[in-house]
Amino acid sequence: MFRNPFRRKDQDPPESDYAGEGIWFACPDCNRLHETENGAGFRPLLERLCDEIGESSLAIYAELGLGDRSGRWDVMPEQALFKFTESDGRTAMAPYGVVASWNEDSHSWMWAWGFPEGWMPEAAVAAAQRARARGEEEGWQALTERMLAVNEEEAWHLTNLVAHLNGWPLVYRAKVNEKNWHFFAIDRPVATT
Repeated sequence: MFRNPFRRKDQDPPESDYAGEGIWFACPDCNRLHETENGAGFRPLLERLCDEIGESSLAIYAELGLGDRSGRWDVMPEQALFKFTESDGRTAMAPYGVVASWNEDSHSWMWAWGFPEGWMPEAAVAAAQRARARGEEEGWQALTERMLAVNEEEAWHLTNLVAHLNGWPLVYRAKVNEKNWHFFAIDRPVATT
């Protein structure tokens, strides 16, 4: 059993029912984790997008040679642009959005739209904000709760959904410290050189 990863240090809530599967949120009333309510079509959509965005991501990686570990991926947060530079000097650029920050130990997921003010430029979190607005329209709680508990597979599912909702074919993640990852939705890169 997992403890609620969002509890304050001075709290000692009872064990949660979260067992590392599904998409859960921290209830503000009882400080326990509960599974999100998203409607009948939500899970099939996530599963379909896992295949679709996964395939388009792999195709773009292969087409542009982005899988070459000797290349570089750089971000320009103020412009919300990714720059891909391959070892042979070829470059490509694409709009991107930070989707969320995810902690692999606690399974805590914080949507980019919920980052502390000033932590990330508005342009870099716009894709996540658009996904939140769609979540509000559709009643998808997973997109409207600032903090979630998800495993790595669900983190990719949510990232794929944000990419889809923004009309983008590519997803990526980067480790930002020992335990935390940032997940990204990215538009189709366009060669610049």
